[in-house]
Amino acid sequence: MKEKGKRATERPRLMETCDRLKSVLLLESIHQVIRVEKLLKARGLRIDLIPIPREISSDCGMAVELPLDAETEALRILEENRIPVRDLYVRDSRGTFQQRRP
Repeated sequence: MKEKGKRATERPRLMETCDRLKSVLLLESIHQVIRVEKLLKARGLRIDLIPIPREISSDCGMAVELPLDAETEALRILEENRIPVRDLYVRDSRGTFQQRRP
């Protein structure tokens, strides 16, 4: 019975970790960031505009942050609208960034 209890407590932690994974999209200009914000919000995606993290770039611009599970849909929308993504990162629950291909 202890095994079942242990697994039950581990599952919410795993789900919580998945919920904390974020995609961070870097675009070519602030104009594109604002355009992407409007496009993605109009499609019902939850996004935030954040300063570009120093761990990623020394640029002082803005980036688009969204839940990892919305990344595929967001990239599809950007492709439909011919908006190139300069860089794509995933931020894990510890705040560590890993670069991915857009």
